Amino acid sequence: MEIHCNGIAIYDDRIEIENPGMLPPQLTTETIKQPHISYPYNPIIADVLFKTTFLENWGSGAGRIIDACKRQNVPEPTWSMQGGFVIVTFKRLTEGTSTIQAPSKYHPSTIQVQKLIESMSNDYMTMSEMMNTCGMRSRMTFRENYVIPASEEGAIERKYPNLPNHPHQQYRLTDKAKEWKQTNKK
Repeated sequence: MEIHCNGIAIYDDRIEIENPGMLPPQLTTETIKQPHISYPYNPIIADVLFKTTFLENWGSGAGRIIDACKRQNVPEPTWSMQGGFVIVTFKRLTEGTSTIQAPSKYHPSTIQVQKLIESMSNDYMTMSEMMNTCGMRSRMTFRENYVIPASEEGAIERKYPNLPNHPHQQYRLTDKAKEWKQTNKK
C-alpha cells in the first residue's frame, strides 16, 4: 500500500505546496484560476465541512488565494500536476523585480473592515460581541463581509489560531489595526 502525504517545499525563489490527487476532470491548471463551481469528490464530506464552516464557499478557494496574493502585491500562484500530485507554486519576489510595493502604513480594504476595527476594543471579543458592536444580525453575512476580510488582511487575530472553530474562539485587533485606529480617531 502506497501512502501519499501533503508536502511543502521552500526554495530561494518559490514555495511549493503539494497535495496527493488530481484536479476534477472539469478543471485544468489554468481554468482553476477562473470563477467556477465546486466539484467535490465526496459531496457528503464536502457538505458537512461546508455546514460546519470549515469550507468558506463552494469553489472559492483558488480565487481567494489569488486575491490574497494580489493584496500582498506578489505574483499570483500557478497550479501544476506531477506524478499524482497537484502542486501550487508561490513565486517569491527577487531584488530588482518591478512590482508595486505594499504601502508602509496599513489601511482597511473595505468600509466593513474599517467599521469592525473602529467598533472593537483592544481586548478579545466573541463573534457575538463583535456583531453587536457593528449592529449586525446575520452571522453569515457578518463573517463573510467583516471577519474573513479583516482576518485575511491581518487586522484581527484569533485567540486560538490553529483551531478556527474552537467553541470559545475570540478575536482581537492586531497591532497594525490598533495603530490605524489610533491615528484615524475622529
